[in-house]
Amino acid sequence: MRYDRRNVFGFAMDFAEDTTKSNWGLEFVWINGTPFLDNNQNDNLSKSDTYSLTISVDRPTFINFLNANRTFFINTQWFLQYIPNHEHSFLRNGPFNALFTVSIFTGYFQDRLLPNLVTVYDFRSQSGAFLPNVSYRFTEAFSVGVGLGLFYGRTQLRDMPVNEIGAPVNRAAQHAYKDPTDQFISSVRNRDEIFMRLRYTF
Repeated sequence: MRYDRRNVFGFAMDFAEDTTKSNWGLEFVWINGTPFLDNNQNDNLSKSDTYSLTISVDRPTFINFLNANRTFFINTQWFLQYIPNHEHSFLRNGPFNALFTVSIFTGYFQDRLLPNLVTVYDFRSQSGAFLPNVSYRFTEAFSVGVGLGLFYGRTQLRDMPVNEIGAPVNRAAQHAYKDPTDQFISSVRNRDEIFMRLRYTF
């Protein structure tokens, strides 16, 4: 096994914006020669630089008819990526990828009751998640939380590899020379869940 050295360059900054009374965070990363699975290569690998930009915006906001005593903390994060040498034979979507999240939470009864909602969506794979949960703190040590994990997405098709690793198989039907791939949240789209969490601290 070999662990390649990776050259990474990046920067981060954050600032407050007075007009909208919001807080902003920016992070940029360049990685040199990231390996990607490529079905058109004999060794099934190609390399490309990747450029990633993350934008985070949050704002505490009063919504009086829902909660007159406490702000709603609203945060959104956008994850943008560019793969300059991307080819249609890459298993990874590209060359531009975009994913965003939105999180909203607040507190009631002196923060004993804490509802929380997180949503996620990836544009290229058309996959996402809806993750609501609520917790209630009975005492300093004991709390109960319940929530849902709802996922969705789709299967995408790629040209079959020119040098497939594995036993040969017979191919037939409409997409005989295509292979399915599930990107990002699509890989767990059939794993919806409901949970309850009991927590006791000491």
